Amino acid sequence: LAIDNPLMTDNIVNNSEQAAVVIGGTSNAENGQTVTLTITGSTIIIVTATVTGGVWSYTADISALADGNIAIRANVFDLAGNPATEAPKTVVKDAALPTLAIDEPLMTDNIVNNTEKSAVVISGTSNAENGQDVTLTISDGANPLTVTATVTGGVWTYTADISAMVDGNIDITADVSDLAGNPATQATKTVTKD
Repeated sequence: LAIDNPLMTDNIVNNSEQAAVVIGGTSNAENGQTVTLTITGSTIIIVTATVTGGVWSYTADISALADGNIAIRANVFDLAGNPATEAPKTVVKDAALPTLAIDEPLMTDNIVNNTEKSAVVISGTSNAENGQDVTLTISDGANPLTVTATVTGGVWTYTADISAMVDGNIDITADVSDLAGNPATQATKTVTKD
C-alpha cells in the first residue's frame, strides 16, 4: 500500500483546491478491496476508496479543516484478511488569501505633476511571502504599462515612468499570489496626471 507523492502536484492544498483534494495511490490488494483513509487536521474525516487494477483514488473536501498540516493515513486488507503496512502522508493546507494594498496617498497627494511624471513611486503592502511578484498594470486608458514589483518584508515598491501617458486619470491595479497559489483580492488606485 502506498500513497502517491506528491499529492496535488506540490503537497500543498490552496484555496481553489481545498474542496477537491485528490488522494490516490497503489496497492496489490485484490480488486474491490477497501482502502480506509483517515484525514486528520482540526477535525477527522474518514472515507474509503476501492482498489481497482492496483490503484485507488478518493477526492476529498477538506474545506472544513483549518490551515496547517493535514495528516493522511491509508489502510487496506487483502481478501485473506492480511493488513498492509499503514501508508502515511502529510500535506499542508494553505487556503488563506494573501492581503494586498496600495499605499494612500501616492506621491503625497495622488497627483503626478510635470517634474514627477518620470519617477512615480507606486508602493504598498502584502503578507505574501518574500520574493512573490506583485503585477502592476498602469494605464491612462490607451497606453497600458505592465510591470512587476517584489514583496520584501511585507512591502513592495516600483518606480514608474508615465511620461508617455496623457494627462488625466491614471488607473493602477495590483495583483499578487502567495506561494501556495492563492490570489489576493486585486488592489486598485487612481492618481491624476497633471
